[in-house]
Amino acid sequence: MSTFQLHRGWREPDGLVTNQVTSEQAIGAATASDAVSAALGAGDFLVVDKANLAWLTNEQGSLIWSLRLDDDNPVSKP
Repeated sequence: MSTFQLHRGWREPDGLVTNQVTSEQAIGAATASDAVSAALGAGDFLVVDKANLAWLTNEQGSLIWSLRLDDDNPVSKP
């Protein structure tokens, strides 16, 4: 089991990520895919006022997934 960090924060229109509302939550998961699934299920953590960006990092701090919460549809259409 690995520990991943789910982060949330604010992304300015120019792409700058500020520390306003930046927060994180630990997710224990066997794989990165399982961690992404858990992150998508963490709606209470992700959907808050003044946060429009979520990202997931592994134990080494590498980015493995991100989502701009103001995107129209984060799921690709077949």
